[in-house]
Parts: sequence; structure tokens; C-alpha cells
Amino acid sequence: MKVFVTGGSGLVGSTLIDLLLARGDEVLAIDNFATGRRDNLRPHARLRL
Repeated sequence: MKVFVTGGSGLVGSTLIDLLLARGDEVLAIDNFATGRRDNLRPHARLRL
């Protein structure tokens, strides 16, 4: 499944992304990095930021 996640670099968003990638989904994430951190997201072939 293709999934769009807003707030992907925050605690909830990055945890959700990890779960989605683990089950095989493709993820497109967006974030303005106002409170989230880019290093919360590890590089992955099925993740676009």
C-alpha cells in the first residue's frame, strides 16, 4: 500500500513510518521540521521525504 504521512519526523510520525515500512508499505512523508528531527527517519528504499 502507498501511504502519505504528515509530521513524519516527529515521535508519532517516525514510529508510524517504521511500522508501515516493516509491513512492506511505500511511504511518502512530509514535515516542516519545526519540532521534529530529520535523524528520527532512517534511510529506506521505500521511504521518500
